[in-house]
Amino acid sequence: MPNIGWNPFAEFARMREEMRHLFPDNSLQPMQHQPYHAMLGPAVDVHETNNEVIVSADIPGVDPTELNVTVDDMQITISGEIERGADRTEEGYRIMERRMGRFSRTIPLPVEVKPDETWADYTRGVLEIRMNKATNGRTRSKRIQIQDKH
Repeated sequence: MPNIGWNPFAEFARMREEMRHLFPDNSLQPMQHQPYHAMLGPAVDVHETNNEVIVSADIPGVDPTELNVTVDDMQITISGEIERGADRTEEGYRIMERRMGRFSRTIPLPVEVKPDETWADYTRGVLEIRMNKATNGRTRSKRIQIQDKH
């Protein structure tokens, strides 16, 4: 017969405490105690077409007017802050995984772009930045074919 008084949250707390004894380097701290920038910032996709480079970044919960986007010919930096509402406290929470705090991420671009011909759009938590490629721009990297001599 199953134990009706079993509390899975208490069991997870017990296991987490045991893990803290095994790994005392604080690597198991709850996420609410880690700043957003310590988690590499937003997840991004970099897409290249014939004429432009498109960077899409998942940044839910941020005021787009508070985002800072800096573009030079070979990289883009996205920074800002995700704030928790003033009416929210840690009291009563069992799980807190939503990120908050300051973040900054610099993404190298695959080709040279024209910083003056860049525009951005923020829709449903996704920041999309489109940059026109430089006409005679240099390629940042090139994939090299490896010959198999066997």
